[in-house]
Amino acid sequence: MKNLLIVAVLLISLTSFAQNNSIVYLKNGNQIKGDILKNDATGVQIRTKDGSVWNYTIDEVASTEKFTPTVSGKGFYNRSSLGVMGGDQVSPSLQVVNGYAFNPHWEAGFGIGLESFYWRGYMPLFFEGRYNLLKTRISPFVSMHAGYVMPMSNFEFNKGGFTAGVQAGITHFFTSHIGITTSAGYRFAYLKTNNMWWDDFQTIQQINRFEIRLGLVFR
Repeated sequence: MKNLLIVAVLLISLTSFAQNNSIVYLKNGNQIKGDILKNDATGVQIRTKDGSVWNYTIDEVASTEKFTPTVSGKGFYNRSSLGVMGGDQVSPSLQVVNGYAFNPHWEAGFGIGLESFYWRGYMPLFFEGRYNLLKTRISPFVSMHAGYVMPMSNFEFNKGGFTAGVQAGITHFFTSHIGITTSAGYRFAYLKTNNMWWDDFQTIQQINRFEIRLGLVFR
């Protein structure tokens, strides 16, 4: 949990740094995009993406306006997230999903991850479908995924099995191409293991877990 909080702070810092929420239009025709630090009768002070601070007198400024990034309605995306899984056992989880957005609402992709259950490492491989409720840069979403949980060791006795889950959350794009996503959801897994090396019988474990995730989206 401590590591997840550290990652959350880093992600928020990254997206805050990437945000340039205003434009200053100068009378000479130039445009400066960044964060306005001062805007009064004496002039405008603005900080650009590289950290530079620029000062312009009121006679140099034509106008200022808020900048709202537009997010592409379709195209390829990458979503990488860290999570905490609870329920039958608490453990960390890493997921990377690459996919394609067909329009502002519908997305589909293939995911791979790393996680553990009772000190055994697993690699989930899954297909994911996602629906964004709004067309805006801040939108709630719901998603479903299904696939196979592949064991990472002891393959003779640990067979893995089917997995599926649902999530609900919010995506917030700070720029046209970078966003942050948070979600909570439920995961089901159907794992098969052999009890002993001389035993041909398999033990089937039905795993029910909840998960909380935080990640970055690149589009």
